[in-house]
Amino acid sequence: MKRILVYGLATLLPLMVIIYFYAFYSNQNPFALKCIFHSVTGLWCPGCGGQRAFSLFVHGHILSSLRHNILLPFALYITIYTYYAIVGNIFLGVPFGNKFHLPTSFARNFLIFLLAYAILRNIPVSPFIYLAPES
Repeated sequence: MKRILVYGLATLLPLMVIIYFYAFYSNQNPFALKCIFHSVTGLWCPGCGGQRAFSLFVHGHILSSLRHNILLPFALYITIYTYYAIVGNIFLGVPFGNKFHLPTSFARNFLIFLLAYAILRNIPVSPFIYLAPES
């Protein structure tokens, strides 16, 4: 019963985020976070377009959301999985270390992938222009 209550209450935060992005989010919203990296350099970071992509995703425009940031499905999966692992650890005492079974090289390979993605999405030549978010 405690497990159901904890995970049920923990679901309220993601639901509030989804409701916000469905009902209130727009690019002109003052609460829409601007990418500091893009503002300073003019280059796209791996997360640029993520807010627009998530807003389109919750509105059901899956392909359009992928056009803004193709990493959205992976980011959603990792975020949700980690969120519930942390909630389980804090409130239920479920060991956090048992939730992740990744090889030790995963972090290094993931950072290399993000760096390559950031470089490729800033090359202004087809087909790489399709990795940059739509303006």
